[in-house]
Amino acid sequence: MKEDFEVENSVQGLLVQLIHNYHRLSFQELGEIGVHPGQLPILKTLSCRGGLSQRELANILHIKPPTVTVTVQRLEKAQLVYKQQDREDQRISRIYLTEKGESIISSLMGIIRSNEERLMRGFSDSEICLMRRFFQQMIENIAITEEDEKKNKEEWFRLK
Repeated sequence: MKEDFEVENSVQGLLVQLIHNYHRLSFQELGEIGVHPGQLPILKTLSCRGGLSQRELANILHIKPPTVTVTVQRLEKAQLVYKQQDREDQRISRIYLTEKGESIISSLMGIIRSNEERLMRGFSDSEICLMRRFFQQMIENIAITEEDEKKNKEEWFRLK
């Protein structure tokens, strides 16, 4: 029996292709100014709200603390961020952009704007609005699924 479902032309397959191509483009452009695409969320967050702890960054960005630790270490090595102990609680280190880090933020935002324009070329404003709505719905669908799976696992362990 022949499958009617073709992965390459499915929404999921096309989304994977889009993400792969966008990541490749971003990796190349950001690499030219010494930034890895995975570092961008931390840099952007610190440009808006400097002085956050690693735990606060992890919570804001919904990423695991060890990921933040490794990324911050790499950003420190690249001299884009620095740590400073909290004045009130010496156990906490606050993270700030260096002058070099602050100076590349406008370049980073320029790359993001340029890539967004490139992605949206040929789409009307209403199509872009609709696309955003579709993406938001997909994100919500995945979030609901993850929560439901967690509840189901917890329930299964209680019954066991």
